[in-house]
Amino acid sequence: MGAPGKHSAATAGMQESERTGPPLRFNQFQRTMLQWGRVHPYHAVHVLKVGAPLERTRYEKRLNLVLKQCGLAGLNIREALGTYTYEGGDPACCVREIEDQGDPMAAIDAEMVRQLNEPIERETPFTPFRFFLMNSGGAAYLGITYFHAVADATAVSRLLFAVARASFAEEAPALADESLRPLRGSRMPTGDPRHFLQRTRAALTRFQLMRRSVRPPRCETNAFQNEYFGVSFDPDQTGAVLTRAKDWGLTVNDLCLAALFKAVSVCARGKRRSEKAQLLLSVGCVVNVRPDLPEKRQRDFGLFLGSFTLTHDLSGDVSMRELAAAVRARTLEVKRHKLYLAAPLEFMVSRFMFGRLPLEKQRNFYRKSYPLWGGITNMNMGSLCSDENDIPLLDYYRAVSAGPAMPLVIGVTGLGNGLNFGISYRPAVLSEADVRGIVDRFTALLTGVEETA
Repeated sequence: MGAPGKHSAATAGMQESERTGPPLRFNQFQRTMLQWGRVHPYHAVHVLKVGAPLERTRYEKRLNLVLKQCGLAGLNIREALGTYTYEGGDPACCVREIEDQGDPMAAIDAEMVRQLNEPIERETPFTPFRFFLMNSGGAAYLGITYFHAVADATAVSRLLFAVARASFAEEAPALADESLRPLRGSRMPTGDPRHFLQRTRAALTRFQLMRRSVRPPRCETNAFQNEYFGVSFDPDQTGAVLTRAKDWGLTVNDLCLAALFKAVSVCARGKRRSEKAQLLLSVGCVVNVRPDLPEKRQRDFGLFLGSFTLTHDLSGDVSMRELAAAVRARTLEVKRHKLYLAAPLEFMVSRFMFGRLPLEKQRNFYRKSYPLWGGITNMNMGSLCSDENDIPLLDYYRAVSAGPAMPLVIGVTGLGNGLNFGISYRPAVLSEADVRGIVDRFTALLTGVEETA
């Protein structure tokens, strides 16, 4: 790789994006994330592994160029109004370089923990991104940490790919993906208005059922810190997951939700009032709602996420296949009626109640009102990476904060013939031993190694 070249003519003429229109508006999920971020940093972290080393100064120079081209610096949040603007200017991001210490993935895991727990200074205006880099064994790990309220994983992965392409180019390129400019707010799709009442009723029914679920352990201190570790499946393990899902008529997401139910049931059994009581458990799932947007908005830079919850009775000796079929029936109903589009109403109500409580009660608010043991956030990188063959892409890892709403988040990332699982959790609620046990059962259930939990 040569030394960083001068800007191309196209780039030299490129001015950073300036906000000339009205302020952009946060959606309800973003406003909820802002509220969570006042209790503890609510971030997400992505790491792109490429098959060539990268010099830190080059990475730093090129990423700042891309952010400036996109106009993603100078974020000014007016939280009381629910609006924000990007004022542009110099992002001034510095790259933190880390050492592999002889174990690259252990070093990445440790850095993920640090990044999830270290605040991004919100002195207005600010740049809502941090970057880090590790070179190891002829490969480079390009990391980005982002203030989650500004963007979803789809938008940030495209931004990180743009940074990687610029970093490995001989000459600094002009911005190829104009959709990385934040030109519109993250206005959520509403679906057919005729179905609004149906979605609202369904959300109320789910809420009432969930309230009867076994609650996760209490948080006894005002601690919201995150821990994190990653698990990766090789091609054989990934093939076993895909085969099982196909044979059972499921999506990989359905299979993950069923495995999560079974995996946490071991921890939940002792939390019942009595052995004869129902073992109702609830888990959550984050949904990418970009396909529900008008086509011209589907690549907008911002955050377009919905969610839904599932509750199931695991009192009996239900098999993994029976449970997966029940999960599939419910997720089909969610998709058919777009029930995940009711999430903004749920966020608005919970935010109203959460914001009126002292910290001592906030730490267990969701445990009582939304007793979720964990959640799945699934991302298939295939469509995003299909046109990115100009960089030597090897792997992709993600971590998402486990915030006040749930003590455990499993980020599932599919790339090529591999699956990566990023496990974030709150140790003040679930111990490391409990989480390691849950994850061991979860991964064994995915591949069929363990049929019962």
